Amino acid sequence: MNTSQKKQTSQKKQTSLRLTPEAKWLVEALAAHLGVAQSAIWEMAIRQMAHKEKIK
Repeated sequence: MNTSQKKQTSQKKQTSLRLTPEAKWLVEALAAHLGVAQSAIWEMAIRQMAHKEKIK
């Protein structure tokens, strides 16, 4: 990760999305299980999927 990318990750932007009740429950359950915020679950999931798809 270069300096520009690191700077971008420290600047969070508000966003919203619609989820099925099941997806919302899963996010809440994962957050509780891991002891992190729901937003952290999204960050981790996105990064994991990008890594799996070899996106840098």
